[in-house]
Amino acid sequence: MATATTKTATTTEMSDLAQNIREQLVSTIQQGQQLTINAVETWAKAVSVLPVPDLPSIPGVPSMPGMEAATKFTFDVASDLLNSQRDFALQLEKVLVSAKSA
Repeated sequence: MATATTKTATTTEMSDLAQNIREQLVSTIQQGQQLTINAVETWAKAVSVLPVPDLPSIPGVPSMPGMEAATKFTFDVASDLLNSQRDFALQLEKVLVSAKSA
């Protein structure tokens, strides 16, 4: 997860053009996400009137976690993997830079 210190260091090290591109990219993605949420809300309202049969429980099979818990868990795993990959890339960069200057 990016911290305020990391963001400040990154901001001072990158050009203004790169920062503008970053901000525009994030803004564009957020706008697309909002459009998707609006579309899904409309779809959910439309299909909410359809009957949904109750699914039988299967003996010996535990109930599934809720969608919110599963989503949070999935993003926590992705965040852990991304942070690990970032640390790896930074360590690799240090090795390559020190080897180049030696």
